[in-house]
Amino acid sequence: MSDKKKSPKKSDKGSDKGVVLFEDNIKKHTIEEKDTNKTEVQSTESQQTSAYMIKLVLIGDSAVGKTSIRNNYLGLGFEKEHLTTLGADFAATTKTVDNIQIKYQIWDLAGQPMFKNVRPRFFKGCFGALAVFDITKKETFHNLTSWIQELYKYSGRGVVPVIILSNKMDLEDHVVTVEDAQEFIEELNKKTKEHKIKNFFLETSAKTGKNIDEAFRILGEYIVDKYSSDDD
Repeated sequence: MSDKKKSPKKSDKGSDKGVVLFEDNIKKHTIEEKDTNKTEVQSTESQQTSAYMIKLVLIGDSAVGKTSIRNNYLGLGFEKEHLTTLGADFAATTKTVDNIQIKYQIWDLAGQPMFKNVRPRFFKGCFGALAVFDITKKETFHNLTSWIQELYKYSGRGVVPVIILSNKMDLEDHVVTVEDAQEFIEELNKKTKEHKIKNFFLETSAKTGKNIDEAFRILGEYIVDKYSSDDD
C-alpha cells in the first residue's frame, strides 16, 4: 500500500512554494470525540463478504478535470467539451480491490466559488478525498490548501486521507513541477501524522486514463485498512 509553524496567512499566488497546510487548521477541524472518529466503513452485506461502501469526494477548482476523472473511472470515456458541475454530482460503482469488494460513492463537487455555501452538505460523512489540480494552471495548485481546509471542516470526521492528483499530464505546458506537488504531500503528511492519517500523490490524465484506476485503488485500500482494523 502506498505510503505515503508557518504563520496563518494565505499563500501568495505568485509564490513558487505553492500551497501550505497550517497545523492549527488541522487541529481546529479534528473530531475530538473518539467514537465519532472511529465510525466504521459501512459494510454493504455481512462481515464475511468483505464488501465495503465508502464515500469519497472529488475536490478542486473548476475545470481541473474532476468530472472527467470520475467518468474515466466509471468507463464513460473522455469528453473534450467541459460541462460545468452545478453544486455536486453523484455516481457509484463497485470494484474488487485485493479480493475485497468496495462500493465507491463518488461525489463530484463544483469548484466555482458561487457554490461554496452549498458544498458543506456534500462533504459530510466522507472517508477521504481526491484533490485535483491542473498541471497547466498554478492557481489551481495554490488553492489546494483551502480545499483541504474545507474538507476537514465539513467531513464530520475531521482529518481524513487525501490523494493529490496532478491532472492533465498529457498536456505539454506544465507550470507546476512534480517536486512542488511532492513537497506539498510531504508537508501535509507531517501535519497529519499525529492523527495517524497518510496522504498520497499521483500524476494523472483523464484523457489517457493514466493512474485513474490506481488513484481510487490506493485511496480505497487505505480507507478500508484504516477504518476496519480493530486497533484504529
